[in-house]
Amino acid sequence: MNILIPTDRLIIRENRWEDLEELHRLLSGPEMHFLQDISSKSKADSEENMRVSTTEALKENREKFFLAIEEKKTGAFVGQIGFTVLENSPLGHLSEMGYFMLREFWGKGYATEAARAVLGFAFQMTDCHKMLIGCNAENTESEKVIIKLGARKEAHHVSHQYLDGRWCDRVVYGLIKGDNYDA
Repeated sequence: MNILIPTDRLIIRENRWEDLEELHRLLSGPEMHFLQDISSKSKADSEENMRVSTTEALKENREKFFLAIEEKKTGAFVGQIGFTVLENSPLGHLSEMGYFMLREFWGKGYATEAARAVLGFAFQMTDCHKMLIGCNAENTESEKVIIKLGARKEAHHVSHQYLDGRWCDRVVYGLIKGDNYDA
């Protein structure tokens, strides 16, 4: 399945090898402060991320949907969004969504716009029953995006993520297919 999701201002699409330089700039940059476990320490790390993404896109029973966010007006690489299937059942799957963008695109509502589109895709085009979305509790801007989507807070994990030499809290929200989420 070749994913292409247009929104008013964005195109959410499969990653392309031509995105590698911008992807590496994102994955190795300060934008990944709260996601150090998936940040790139080297160009080879970013190449591996791209390899996994492009390989997953070819799978028939895909469980990782890593997608590029592109600005429709300029064609600029904005960031990444996607979801991973965590658990399968005969009644649908449980997935977890994540997103991160280059700093120059922060504050434009792109994360919310992209997340709404990907939620719609996940619930309508895949067998997604429930989507989890979480973030470091100190990442209040990301949490605002999650709340704008209409997700319900399900957990506040205390001392859950090791970051910058200390343990931090993590918040987790969820949406269930059929919820009246803001998409």
